[in-house]
This record gives sequence, C-alpha cells and structure tokens, in this order.
Amino acid sequence: MDRILVELADQQKIQDMIASHEPFMAILAEVTKMVAREMPSAIVTFMLYDPADETLSLVAGDGLSDAYRQAMQRVKIGPQVATCGRAASTQKVVITRDIDDDPNWADYRDTALKENLRACWSIPVTMTNETLLGTFSTYHPTPGIPTNEQLVMIMRAAGLLAFALARQQDQRALRIQSQRYQSLFNYHPDAVFELDLNGCFVAANQGSENIAGLAEEHILGSHFREYLKAEHHDAAQQAFEQARKGIPQNYEVVAYNISGEEYLIDVTSLPIIVDDEVVGVYGIAKDITRQRESELKLHFQRTHDMLTGLSNRAGFEARLTEDLPLAKGHVAVLLINLDGFASINDGLGHSVGDELLQAVANRLVDGLNPGDFLARFAGDEFGVLLTERNRVEQALPLVEGLLSLLARPFVIDEHVLHVSASIGVALGRAASKNAGELIQHAHLAVREAKAQGRNTWEWYVGDVDSTVREHIELRRELLEAVEHDQLVLYYQPLVDAATGKMTSLEALVRWRHPERGMVPPGDFIPLAERTGQIIDLDRWVLWKACQDLESINAGREEPLSVAVNISPVHFRRNGFFDEIKQALDESGLSPEKLELEVTEGLMMAGSEKAIELLQNIRNLGVRVAIDDFGTGFSSLSYLRQLPINRVKIDRSFVRDIDTGRENAAIVEGIITMAHHLGLEVVAEGIETSAQRNDLVQRRCDILQGFYFSRPVPLNELLKLPTELPVTEG
Repeated sequence: MDRILVELADQQKIQDMIASHEPFMAILAEVTKMVAREMPSAIVTFMLYDPADETLSLVAGDGLSDAYRQAMQRVKIGPQVATCGRAASTQKVVITRDIDDDPNWADYRDTALKENLRACWSIPVTMTNETLLGTFSTYHPTPGIPTNEQLVMIMRAAGLLAFALARQQDQRALRIQSQRYQSLFNYHPDAVFELDLNGCFVAANQGSENIAGLAEEHILGSHFREYLKAEHHDAAQQAFEQARKGIPQNYEVVAYNISGEEYLIDVTSLPIIVDDEVVGVYGIAKDITRQRESELKLHFQRTHDMLTGLSNRAGFEARLTEDLPLAKGHVAVLLINLDGFASINDGLGHSVGDELLQAVANRLVDGLNPGDFLARFAGDEFGVLLTERNRVEQALPLVEGLLSLLARPFVIDEHVLHVSASIGVALGRAASKNAGELIQHAHLAVREAKAQGRNTWEWYVGDVDSTVREHIELRRELLEAVEHDQLVLYYQPLVDAATGKMTSLEALVRWRHPERGMVPPGDFIPLAERTGQIIDLDRWVLWKACQDLESINAGREEPLSVAVNISPVHFRRNGFFDEIKQALDESGLSPEKLELEVTEGLMMAGSEKAIELLQNIRNLGVRVAIDDFGTGFSSLSYLRQLPINRVKIDRSFVRDIDTGRENAAIVEGIITMAHHLGLEVVAEGIETSAQRNDLVQRRCDILQGFYFSRPVPLNELLKLPTELPVTEG
C-alpha cells in the first residue's frame, strides 16, 4: 500500500511540474528517480528523436560514460538498430534480454558490454497523433526481461515524458506565434489594432497612434467609428459586422486625426477565431491618401489637357466608348475647329494663343449644359459629347448658339481678337460601336464646313439614314408652325352606344403646312415627343379646345365636353396642373366639360406621383380617361385606385371583335371590370355596324370611330346633327 502511495505521489509531482511548465530536463530527472526507485540497479535513459535526419541522440542517462554517450549520438533508427532504434522505427515496445547475443546490437555491442550493459528495455515516446518524440529505456547489468509491474512502470514513465514534451512543444509554438504576432503588431508600419465584438479598441500599435495622433491609452476603449467621417460609418459598420461573422473584409473609408485632418485609409478586417468562435476582430489600416492622390494626378494627366483643365482626346474617346452602348444610339459628337487661330498664335505669340484657348474653353463651358461633355483634342480643336436624348435632338440649335457665342470678340491683354468656328456634327446610331469612327465622321464634317467658307456647321450624313436632314428641317418647321398658326384642331365625336347621340368630342391636332400641305400626325407627333416640342403642342391644343368649346356648345340643349390628349412628357412636367387651371380661367369653360386623356403606360411608371396629380385634377372638376386601355396589362392592378372616369379600349381589340374570340374575351373582361368599378367604357376604332352591334350587346357605354364620323375641322363639326347618321366607311 505504501508503495502505491509513493508511486501516486511521484506521478502527481511530475504532473504538477508539467502543468507549471517546468523545464523538460527537470521533469526527466524526476521520472528517472521514480523508475530508479523501483529498479535500483537500472540505468534510466532518454533518447530524443530528430525528424530532420531520423536519428536518436542520448540526452539523459546518469551512470553512463562519456564514450557511451558519444556513441549514442545521431543513431539512425531502423528495425535492426539495437533496442532503441528498433523501438523508434516500429513504435512498439522492444525488450532485449541479452545484448551479448542480440544480432541487432552488432554495431554497438562492444560499447555496451564495456559499460556492463547486458539487457535493454525500450519504449517509444509518442504524441496522441503518433508523432515520435524519442525513446525511454532502462539498461540492466544482467540479462533479463521485465516483470509486468516493471513494464507498467516504464510505460507510465514514457507516457509522462510524452505529455511533458508535447506541452513543451505547444508552449514553444505558442511563444513563437505570440512573438511573431507581437513583431507584426509592434513593427508593422501601418496601423494594426484589435477590436472587441462591440467594435471598441483593445489593442493598438504605434502605427495606429501615428494615424490617429493619439497615444494608445487614449485609443483603447473608444469605438472605431469615432475616427471616421460620419458618411462612412454605415459602410465601416457593415464591414465590421461581416468580420464578426467570420468573413474577412477589405474596404476604403475616410478617417481623421486629432487635428481634424482627413485621410483615406484602406482597411482589412480579419476575424479572431478561437475554438471555432469569433472572439474579436483584427484590423490593418493603411494610409493611402498620397497614393490615391498620385493615382488621380497621373490619371488626370493622362486624360486631361493641362492648359484648359478639360478632358483630352483620350478622355473623350473613353467617355464616348462608355456612353455609346448605354445611350443606345442617342449620341451626338460636335467637333469645333477655330477659324483664324493659327495667325493669332503665330503673330501675337504662344502666350496670347494659350490665353485665347483658355477663354474659348470657358466660353464653351458657359454655352453648354452641365450634362454635356467638353474636351480639348489638340491645338485649336474641341469636342462636345451629347448623350441625353433631348440634347441630341437639339444638337443643331446648340451648334447655332455656339457659333454665335464664339463669334463675339475676345479681349486678351490689350488685344481684341476675333475668331469664328467650323463645327462638324456626327450623330450616333443604335448600331454605333466604334467611338473613333464617330469622331472621324465629325472630322469629315468639319472639313466640309471649312470648305463651305468657315463660320458654319456641317452634319455628317455618309451612309446614315437619309431622313436625318428631313427630320432636322421638319423640326425647325414645327417650331414655326406653333408660332405662325399653322396648327388646326380637328374634332371626332363620341356617341352613346345605344342611341348614337353625340355626347362629347376628342380634340386632335393637325398641321397644315404652307408647302407640304397636311402633314400626317404620325410624322410630326413622334418627332415632337422626341424633341420636347410636344409640350408646346399640348399647351396649344388644351387652350384652343377650351376656347372652341364655347362656339361648339352655343345653342345646344345638352352641352358637349371635350377630351384632350396629354403626353407623358407634358404630364410629368412641373406646372402642368397650373396650366390646366389657366386654360379654364381664360376660356371660362366649366371644369367638368374638360376631359384629359392619359396613356395607360403613364400609370405604370411613377404611379404614386401620377395618382396624386390625377386626384388633384379630379378635385378641380376635370374628368380623366385612360387612353389605349388594354395594351399594358400590368396596370390592371392599379385600375381600382386610379382617380379616373373612363377607360378607352384600344382600337386593336375592337378591330376583330366580331370574329376574334381572344379579342372579344379581352373586351368583355375590360367592360365588366370597369362597370364594377363605376367607370364608363369607350371603344375606339368603330368602323362597321357589326362592331357597333357587338359592343352594344356587351353593354359598352360610348363609341368612337369612322363609322360615326371622321375627325373634322370646327366648321364641319358645327354642321353635324346631334344624333349622327351612321354610315359604313
């Protein structure tokens, strides 16, 4: 019993030494004493394994001579190398009963016998993952094998040594890792810091102090957001949240130091993971302010003209290449070449020439809109890029304005200088893909402008659509049409479906051109919508219809109302509501006699704002109808919340209503749905009695079409009877 207690005490002492991280040799000495107490005649040894060359070296063995110790250095392990070499190679317990007759001891027998060593019992010392650490052995002066108790003692001793060595290696690895981290932390030129899970600093190196301008003790405990500009708080917080989830992040934010100086930092956030749990976040922040400034400066120099500060040709081409696919062909390139600049530059000197170019650049900037892109190509050549659709359509009026702008004198020092410009215009197309080709087209147009006598512009036509010039001319003439009373209103009656009695009118604009005659609406309405002139047309139609209705209703027992089509462009324009009130006030027309027709597509784009405006219009007393209903089915869900009075079924559904089952079903559905919502239904495009009869049977309220009357001018409208005679065609 006493013996067991002694063994337990020895083991507890050794385990305490291991837990206290005492040196391995001290632990080995205690293990040796423990074994020697049970086997007094034995010599206890430990040989350390070196995986680099797979050898064993004797490091402990009291009672052995220096000669034997020397012989037991760098012993190559193997299945036939003495006792320890075989135990290390096989990683099994090896018992040598008598060294004198063991063939594995052939190379070391004489050395062992001189030491009076006859028996050797060796046990491999390994970690739990079977990594070999060395061998623990006992030598004996007489041949023999261990008893079970002795074998258990040796194996227990080997286990304690394995535990001690493993702890020692772990501690060394931790020290190395800690020292590496400390070296990285302390000597890293950038800011290195550690945050807790709340985002507060728990450690910060000298680099952090340099950036923040604060000592570490002032940084610790503060939140990282305190050092960032407010507009970057959300982005930095999101990155921190991701790192806190175990996902590394890299981002850029603007920070500031104690002096209020701002700087751009590149931040890398890394999760600190212990036992599969994130316990904090490491951060590395690099001040990249000067780097970014240098990059921006180099980029600016590559893409800008140093004299004027404008983009250069490379920058212009890059912008054009980027915008071409986005603009889908709605691109115009203006190339401006100064006339007479060379003589000024040569005659008055380059300094005057440079100042003139700067003055020209400033004047061009003043003549363009903020969205237009201006560049100086080289010498006295400038480029302008227009990408907004309405600006492209207005390119020629802009060109005329620029010619006038540049024709005004420039005052440079004591000199009053006059220059003009030749401008080439190239229009992009939907298929345009090559920026260089478009610029070349503008160059060709400039050359033609020069050939025409300068101080003018030319439009590159080449192989583009031959109708371009016609559209340009038509646009100019449309401006004149509004100004010179070339527009006229036609009216088409709307009739009660059952009785044929006229109930209201639709006002339709027509253009009586002095030379072209009647211009079809399909030619000028789309053009007016593209150029924005539709707003002027809408205003005129609204005002004229309100004025005409007084004459139309004179003498009628039941006054008619008039419907005016409103384009989406005009509807969305600020001041539209005020224009309606002004037209009513000036004409004296009762609001309930005016109806506005808006497209179904208008409801599908920006519906909330559109609904609010429609409600204001309804509150005024003006009626509202949805035109071309049924072509945009996605708006059906909006129908019940729209403040409207009528829906007008698109003529495409009426055309085959008496023969096409699908169209008939759609019309039936629209009528039923509208009636449930308390709305009137108008069917457009009635051309036959069969269509009329079909719609009457389906309980459609109002009909409109050539079957009753074509659109007619005011004088012919006044001749129509109240109940229209219905005739085919």
